[in-house]
Amino acid sequence: MRWCFLLIAVVGLKILFCKGVSLAIFLLLFWVKGKKLGFNGDKWDDFFLQLSPQAVQRYAISIYLTAAVISSAISYLILEGFSSPYSLAIAYFLFAGGVAITAYRWHRKGKSYLLKRYQEIPQTILSRRN
Repeated sequence: MRWCFLLIAVVGLKILFCKGVSLAIFLLLFWVKGKKLGFNGDKWDDFFLQLSPQAVQRYAISIYLTAAVISSAISYLILEGFSSPYSLAIAYFLFAGGVAITAYRWHRKGKSYLLKRYQEIPQTILSRRN
């Protein structure tokens, strides 16, 4: 029974870690890019106007996969800390399950939502410039 509660807690923590790490990576990438652009608003506008939808998709997928790997590694460490049997197998299962669920949600509506929201950025920039 103890292991069931531990597993439920680890699954919940993995979900939170994945979201938190994704956000941290996203903000870090924006900070690095902002530093490279000198935190200049016009250069940011040019960057977003030149960014292709395929690049946006690649960034989103890369950020998620990196966060999923990191959160699964943290889950493994937590399971090992509690001397859980099959810690590595459970961590692999959590990673594969998370990727499968996210891939399903991505193909169902996530990809179209991301691209729709991305297409609003150039329109906003161009209307502001005029």
